[in-house]
Parts: sequence; structure tokens; C-alpha cells
Amino acid sequence: MYHYPGAIHMHTRFSDGSGSVEDLALAAREAGLRWIIITDHDDLRAKQYEGWLHDVLVIVGHEITPPRNHFLALDIDRVIDNRLPPQEFIDQVYAAGGFGIIAHPDERVKNAFKDIYRWDDWGIDGPGERNGRTVGIELWNLMSDWGEHLTPRNKEIIYFFPRLGISGPTPETLAWWDRLNMMGKRTFGIGGVDAHAFVSRAFWGRVEVFPYRWMFGTLTNYVLLPERLPFDASTATRTVLDAIAAGRSYFVNRLDGDCPALVWHAARGAMRWHAGDTASLDDGPLTFVADVGCDAQIHLIYDGRILARSARLLRHSVVLPGVYRLEAYRRGMPWLYTNPVYVSSGK
Repeated sequence: MYHYPGAIHMHTRFSDGSGSVEDLALAAREAGLRWIIITDHDDLRAKQYEGWLHDVLVIVGHEITPPRNHFLALDIDRVIDNRLPPQEFIDQVYAAGGFGIIAHPDERVKNAFKDIYRWDDWGIDGPGERNGRTVGIELWNLMSDWGEHLTPRNKEIIYFFPRLGISGPTPETLAWWDRLNMMGKRTFGIGGVDAHAFVSRAFWGRVEVFPYRWMFGTLTNYVLLPERLPFDASTATRTVLDAIAAGRSYFVNRLDGDCPALVWHAARGAMRWHAGDTASLDDGPLTFVADVGCDAQIHLIYDGRILARSARLLRHSVVLPGVYRLEAYRRGMPWLYTNPVYVSSGK
């Protein structure tokens, strides 16, 4: 499998970001990314720049942004009305041939930096008629996470030392994700940067919270492809979007180290099943294999609970159907999350 790093959820001058599409592409290249997905608020003007730019594949969707209940609409050519109720705007995205991601669902804090933009009704979790179509959840939103920790007393400290204001996905978000997949509602997870490069004023002068280049070195999604990413821009875009929708990805917080070639699959003999795949127990037990390539604590999660723990390397045989995914921690901090491998009884 080929691993291609990219970033999801970011904003340009076409909404409330401070940079141009070219600025974002250059910053992404400097951060070692191969693709980015721009999601300006209720705006698709960046779509004219889609394709390869500075050796980065630029993909453009938009963020549907009512006062609450934000949704990243991808693979779509028109702006969906943000005045619609959440179920209706989701259904319109899918009726238009697109798919989407529920953004920062578990926000709880209002402060001088941000309002509360949580997803209010967790009973609304995708298109009304799924028909095998998947939906995503932004398990970890870097900017939201940081903003949730901001107080008048700590704002200077966590600006200069932002890692102090980042704690990872909330347990409630992870539990919701697991429940949906256990119910058979295929739901992929992503890490979103929510990059704006806000320009603000402080007593020491002009500040940027936080530059695109810095943001693109944080939550990085790796799509897993059986072949190299095509050179043709439209084919490459289709390839990346299909991989994301199928859950063929994982993400890491590169502030705590990179994992550019994660080993994570279920195996039986020479057969391999990767994130997003469905494996059957018809022909016997499966063995999950993981190698994160560095010093980290690995958790194999089965139907929302820790099934096995290990350091760096993991091998664990299973005989029960269910939803299996991987988490990893470095220095006690959340670091890596994979999408699940689904195991069926086959009977």
C-alpha cells in the first residue's frame, strides 16, 4: 500500500482565512503534504484552482455553516443552503452526488476566541437513506481542541506553547463513532486542522493564530492506495476522495512524531485486509498486525473497548465478528487513529 499524507478542513480568503489558495498549497508542500481539501464557509470560489498546484493536489469542498451544526460537503459542485435543517442539508449533499463529514461535533466552550459550534442532535448521523453510503466524523479538530482550552489567564502561554492546549478527541466523540460502526452505519473518522491563519492584535503586536505551515504539521491524514497516486488531476482527486469515503485512511498528530508508513491490517495466510475493508471469519481466525515504527503505546479497539495493548508492535488473533481499529499514544498523549477493519462472521 502507498501512504499519501494530506490535510482536511481549511479556509482561504474566500471565507475567513488569511491566505490565498496558492499560499495554502505552498505551505502544504513545505509541510510535506501531497493533498489538501479546502472547505471555505459556504463558498466554492476556490474550486477554480482545483488540481495540482506546487506539487500538491488541491481539492475543494465547502463547510456548511449555520450558527451550529457544521458539515464538510465534499465532491460537490454547488453550495448547499446553510439555512436548511441539518438532516435536509445532509440529504441535499448526498442527492447532489457528494458526501460529507460532521465537523467538530463535541464543542462545549464559548470564549473570546470562539463560539460553541457543536453538532446538536447526534441522532442525525448521515443521509436519511444511507443505501451503503458512508459519512465521516471529524474525530479531532486541532483548532477546536485548542480553542476549547483557551482562557483569559492562559491565552499567552498556549499561544507560544500550543501543545499545552491540545488534548485529543473527546471520549464521547470516539464512543459515538464506535456505536455507529457497530450498528452497521459505516462511518469513517478523520483529523481536521481547521486552519485559518487568523491575524490578530496582541499587546506585543500583530500575531498569526496559527500559520498554515504550522497547522499542516499537526493532524495529518494518510490515505492508503494500492497503486501510486495518478498524475492526472481529476483522476487523482477521485482517487483521494474515494479512499477517504471508504475509510482507507488513518491520521496522526505530527507534533508528537510522524508515522508515514503505518503497518495495520488483518491477515490470514497471504491475505491482507486494511482499514476500510471487510474480512470474513468463514475460513478461520484472523490475526491483526500493527507496527507504528516508533516508541508508542498501541491499543487494539474492538467494538469500542480495548482488546489488547502493546508497545510499538502488535499481533493479536481474533475469532469474533465486530469492528476493529487502532489507537496509539506517545508520552501518554493521543497520537494515532486508524479507521476500522470490519470483521464479519461470514455465515
